[in-house]
Amino acid sequence: MSESTFSRRKFLILASSFMAVTATPTLAASVLSKTRPRFSTRKISLSNIHSGEEFEGIYWREGYYDEKALARLAHLLRDRRNNKQHSFDGRLFDVLHRLQVSLGTQQPYEVICGYRSSATNATLHKKSKKVAKNSLHMQGKAIDLRLEHTPLKELCDAARALKAGGVGYYPKSNFIHVDVRPKPTFWT
Repeated sequence: MSESTFSRRKFLILASSFMAVTATPTLAASVLSKTRPRFSTRKISLSNIHSGEEFEGIYWREGYYDEKALARLAHLLRDRRNNKQHSFDGRLFDVLHRLQVSLGTQQPYEVICGYRSSATNATLHKKSKKVAKNSLHMQGKAIDLRLEHTPLKELCDAARALKAGGVGYYPKSNFIHVDVRPKPTFWT
């Protein structure tokens, strides 16, 4: 093999390696932008069955929770027994958004219970031991709901498949409980 052939071959190998390295970030960005969904906004639809109030809209945009939307949601999800409000953990709405996407619906959730004041929770706990003494409803981290045109079992299974917190199935009362506890937990 001649010296000039070896040099030419080495040059071509080095040149093609250089082109591959410099092209990779552009190629990777191009592939990622086509395969990874970009959610610049997240929205949900809720209807409070007790007050008749509704929320349909964007609660998260461009990486941040919309404070005005969260305030409207806190009002919608207030304790119906004494009108007390509490801020909600935005991650709960993220779970609800993911659940609507997984079910392929934009139908509003029918809200049975959102926030519970400590006084309301204590009263309910005295009546039924099924109501947790330290319920996540009191922290704005839980919600009881259903979807009108979705079988309750299907809704429950889809929520459990997300493995995003607690999911309780209450078929006799016709709702599921969803919360954002640290570890996925399921009960009936």
